[in-house]
Amino acid sequence: MLNLGTSKSAQQYNKYPKYPIMKVILVHGIFDTGRIFHRLIAKLEANGHQCFAPDLKPADARLGIADLSEKLKQYIDEQVSNDEPIAVVGFSMGTIVSRYYLQQLDGYRRTKAFFAISGPLKGTLTAYLYPGQGVKDLRPNSPLLNELAKSENKLAHIALHTYRTPLDAMIVPSKSSEWRMASNHKINAPLHRLMVSNQRVYTHIAKQLTHVLSSSDAGVSER
Repeated sequence: MLNLGTSKSAQQYNKYPKYPIMKVILVHGIFDTGRIFHRLIAKLEANGHQCFAPDLKPADARLGIADLSEKLKQYIDEQVSNDEPIAVVGFSMGTIVSRYYLQQLDGYRRTKAFFAISGPLKGTLTAYLYPGQGVKDLRPNSPLLNELAKSENKLAHIALHTYRTPLDAMIVPSKSSEWRMASNHKINAPLHRLMVSNQRVYTHIAKQLTHVLSSSDAGVSER
């Protein structure tokens, strides 16, 4: 089942009537829920943005990454008008769920920016430790990752940023979180899970959203 809830700001008018806002979709990782983004959501809401953090199920992706990406697309289509641009933030497995949505389900057509936090963009060796199709999809050189590599040029017009910690014990090797298409940022966080609440990460994302908005000619929401 798919939780269609949103952060509270997504149900209200922007507190800053003349401030342009971005609809931000936040995609959690394995075994997680959208609540893992609470600090990042608070930061973005303080800037007037609307945040949407669905709980995608099954959270272990046992039916495959494509299954969760289809559910993500359904969620976005129901929550955000087709003519409104979005930004996407993915954490861990959520970066691959997001990329499948962007590249294979045409999400790139409405997306202005994509932020990949500690994602197995080139796979991770820890994916050999757990069963299920979704985790198999995260193994290095998996058919799904190879498919995404072939179509990544669809994202050439999107602002792309990645964040990794060299101390990551979940993404092995940690440089798998880097991406030739993106601006890559190294953060010395002690744990994989702490990346999503790292102050440097969420401050940088907030600044980049401001930059995307200021350089966008049209299609930005104002409330």
